[in-house]
Amino acid sequence: MEEVQYRISPRQLQRMILLETGSIGCLFVTAWTGVQNGLLIVMLSIIGSLIYGGLLMAIGRTDGGFFAITERSLHGFLWRLVWLVYIVRFAIRGAWILSYMEYLIRETLYEGSRLMIILPLLLICAYAGMRSLEGRARFVELLFWWVIIPLVLLFLVGLWKVDLGNLSPKPDVDIRQVLWGEYQLMALFLPLEFLLFRMSAIEGGNRKAWNVGMKGILSAGMWLLLVYVVTVGILGVHWGHRSLLGVTEAMELISIKGGGLERIDILMILIWLVGGIITLSAYLFQGQQLLRRIIPRQNRVVPAAVGMTLLILAVYFCFSDVQLWTDWYWRYACWIDFPLSVILPVVIWCIYQIRSRGKQKRILTEHVEPPVREFVKPLLLIFLCAGMTAGVSGCATQASIEDRTYVESLHITPDHDQYQYRCTIAYMDEKSAENLGMSQEGTGSEEEKESGSKKDAAGEYSALAEGIDAFNQEYYRKTGQSFDYSHLQGIYLDPGLYRPGLAGHILKDIREETQAVLSTPIYQEGVGIGEQKEETLGEWLKEGGE
Repeated sequence: MEEVQYRISPRQLQRMILLETGSIGCLFVTAWTGVQNGLLIVMLSIIGSLIYGGLLMAIGRTDGGFFAITERSLHGFLWRLVWLVYIVRFAIRGAWILSYMEYLIRETLYEGSRLMIILPLLLICAYAGMRSLEGRARFVELLFWWVIIPLVLLFLVGLWKVDLGNLSPKPDVDIRQVLWGEYQLMALFLPLEFLLFRMSAIEGGNRKAWNVGMKGILSAGMWLLLVYVVTVGILGVHWGHRSLLGVTEAMELISIKGGGLERIDILMILIWLVGGIITLSAYLFQGQQLLRRIIPRQNRVVPAAVGMTLLILAVYFCFSDVQLWTDWYWRYACWIDFPLSVILPVVIWCIYQIRSRGKQKRILTEHVEPPVREFVKPLLLIFLCAGMTAGVSGCATQASIEDRTYVESLHITPDHDQYQYRCTIAYMDEKSAENLGMSQEGTGSEEEKESGSKKDAAGEYSALAEGIDAFNQEYYRKTGQSFDYSHLQGIYLDPGLYRPGLAGHILKDIREETQAVLSTPIYQEGVGIGEQKEETLGEWLKEGGE
């Protein structure tokens, strides 16, 4: 089949490997490693990724590339069937990434409707996936330093909080268990399969492409290792293994004195989402490229991109939540996807070698890709902006922003089978104060009193409740407003509760229901701040869970 000869530089290939393999892979490296000898498993997976990537590069640079050897070795129906298998596999991976990105946004940034989150993501990725290979390479090169540098610097800062005891290997090393864990972790290196389709487009010769590709794979592996060391070193093996947001929770705990980094995790999550968009758009790009080869008469970018996007969206709705998606995908990747990523190219390469013996090699004729009409991209961009207006402008969430009451401190005292919750409120409007029976007289300056103006007043609210969720619901019933704990300065426990064994389930409930920052300090009621040991919510949860 005729082919467009796009060219990308070795440096661009290296950066594409690092971003596409590391951006999503790092988020799962702790959850998929296991609870025993995880550090050894990650190190072995780096060696395995070099072997895996080396095999793919060797096949991808064979006589015109993987496209050429597949379509020259197999009959029309068979090579179309092979491309269809790749399209379905790429759609499954894209749907899994989409489900996790939606979960990450919902848990950390925006509790909106499901479609309001995934549709803008898919539109952005589809638009990025419509570019040529050269355009994608330039796109990744432009975003590379904006993604990698902030994340690497944050985790390097986090090294000082690492507990090396969490990383020490177990004395009784089971070789079979370690090798099986290393094989399972290889699912994170599946984006290396793009090397099959890119090696023939690298400038500078095969040797240079090989060296740069191996350096890119090694860099991605070392990035996974750094994230694993910091995350498990801070959270511990058990917490890091059981949490889908383990890496982002570790970012919350990477804080400095004075709280200078306590909310920078939100910025890091936004940067990480950019990395996820790069990976998802790569699957969309490669899928639509294969789709255009299957249907040559409709060899246009826009229909193929729309078709691949709709396929990913359809697969995405096969599971209702990210936990089901992740559990299923891990088993699928280990037993089906990863073996196919090796078996298919190896079998095709063997068939090509057998058929090419004694035959004169054919030279692929050039074919210029039909250009995308000039009006298509601006039209899609306008549609994207219109679709995101409600979410980005905050119009859809205006009511929830206005109806929040910010909590500065939370005090907890046991009272028989319930708890007395008392919180200091940063400000309270007049209506809420009246609903709670609080008077705002005496608040504000003399000028404000004389002028008749009123000022939002700080105050306290307390109630008996079985848990923090019941406490929040009672406040909402009385005032019509919701508590916001994003600016919580401290949690104060009664002396009788100030032990992880007693307060662990209470603090866990607070974390799950309020999404309080893990770097929030925990204090003992009645003891001076300067006399207390500096401990955080994350450290209490870690100690209580082990």
